[in-house]
Amino acid sequence: MIKKKILTLLVGFVFATTYINVYADSNYKKALINGDNKQISMELNKSYFKKADEAIIINENAGVDAISATPLAYLKDAPIIAVDGKKISNDILNYIKGLEVKDVTIIGGVKNVSKSVEKQLHDMGININRIHGENRYETSQSIAEEMGKEKDISNVVVISNTAGLENAIAISNFACKKNAPIIWADDNSFRDTSDFVEEQEYDNVYAVGNSARFTYASKNEMNNVKIIKEMSRYETNIDTIKENNKNLDTIYTVNIDYGNRADISKYVSLPVVAAKEDIPILVCNDNFTYPQEEFIKKNVDKVIEVGEAVEPYSIIDTLKNKSFIRVYIIILAMIVILIRGVKA
Repeated sequence: MIKKKILTLLVGFVFATTYINVYADSNYKKALINGDNKQISMELNKSYFKKADEAIIINENAGVDAISATPLAYLKDAPIIAVDGKKISNDILNYIKGLEVKDVTIIGGVKNVSKSVEKQLHDMGININRIHGENRYETSQSIAEEMGKEKDISNVVVISNTAGLENAIAISNFACKKNAPIIWADDNSFRDTSDFVEEQEYDNVYAVGNSARFTYASKNEMNNVKIIKEMSRYETNIDTIKENNKNLDTIYTVNIDYGNRADISKYVSLPVVAAKEDIPILVCNDNFTYPQEEFIKKNVDKVIEVGEAVEPYSIIDTLKNKSFIRVYIIILAMIVILIRGVKA
């Protein structure tokens, strides 16, 4: 009897995911910015930056360092420009020349952005500054120190290395508006981060992460800490968008996997452009969730999809995306275990 009930539930589950297909109305306009990482970076930057005294150069695959560089770029009113690391293409050089850039800050060591790139810029009469560290943690602290040279900084965002990178993108607009450096923290070596934060004497620390080790260390090793929980796999950043953005007519979307190993290299230039334009970033998977779709229908006239398209909400497509497939596998494994248990 128990076995039959389990099989009935399994059949019903498969039937539902195969035949149900419900779409929400889509009355908003859509635009897509795609191409390789450098092309996406260029198109985003051109949409806002027409002139700039300074630019920030970063390896096109250095998404994590780009997150740390975003508040610095916002403070300096500078675009973050993605390059391949070995040389700068003519179209990017022409763009930099057209911006009338006088100073460039390179993020990363020579393994990420070579001396050849530095020479190309120097030959254009541009002053070069390089910020780097042995890892993401040191690099983010060096960027924070650079921000401190520009302005008195009273806020900081600290992100756990176990936090999903979707959280880093979602918090970037907030960090820019607060002129808050974004510092990466190693949960297993948190004292390095807490010592740095305490030395800088920030008034407010916004700690992003869910792990027990991170939240405990944040509360006990730093002052004036507010814990910001991670977005879970099925929640959205809609509330944060409503709180921090006056303009909801237009939104950017990013289509990324959830987790700290997600590829965010397509979006190295997006957060600073979005913050300058005061356009929020909606973090998505392959399809909008139902709350995301409803939010867009009620508030948004135009959706600008960056890197990859995000399809309208659909029960069948939502259940077929990568996040739900992982859940499928877990459920099926549990059913197999239960059936074997009944047989035994």
